[in-house]
Amino acid sequence: MEYVASSETIVDILPLISLDRVRLLSGTYGPFQPPTRAQVPLWLAILLRKKRKCVIVPPEWLSIAHLLLEHAAEEIPDASRVRALLKDLREARQSKILAGLGMINPAHLEMSNISSMEICELRPLFVTALSQLHALHGSSNDANTENMPSQTSESVAPNLDDDDENISVRRV
Repeated sequence: MEYVASSETIVDILPLISLDRVRLLSGTYGPFQPPTRAQVPLWLAILLRKKRKCVIVPPEWLSIAHLLLEHAAEEIPDASRVRALLKDLREARQSKILAGLGMINPAHLEMSNISSMEICELRPLFVTALSQLHALHGSSNDANTENMPSQTSESVAPNLDDDDENISVRRV
């Protein structure tokens, strides 16, 4: 989950050093001139922060929401309810995903409107499940191969779409 968030999320930084453009595999970033803000991937911001080369500017929505719920909860109508609803929303989405996984058709699984974070939460489950399925399928093919040598083998492979809204698991 951290990898996806750190590679896809763009954040603002305040550089503490002057630096020309930096060319990396993921793109070109900069120039960096204090006190001008620059946009970089989260992983680069964290790396520069660890080296004390920048200050990470928290996203405005995070700062405002977190600060309001943390320090001005009494001014938000039903702040504890807002926190509880946010927690309930996350749990409801997780339970729907898990319920959908319980009804998996072995030939196809499609999930729409799923976020990158939710994909990352599911990835270890998919890797383990598909590895087990592949091992079982491989062992059944080994047993069947002794009886029927002309049978072809199949494997199951996940297809994670680039738009982070659909997961498709299909037979290959």
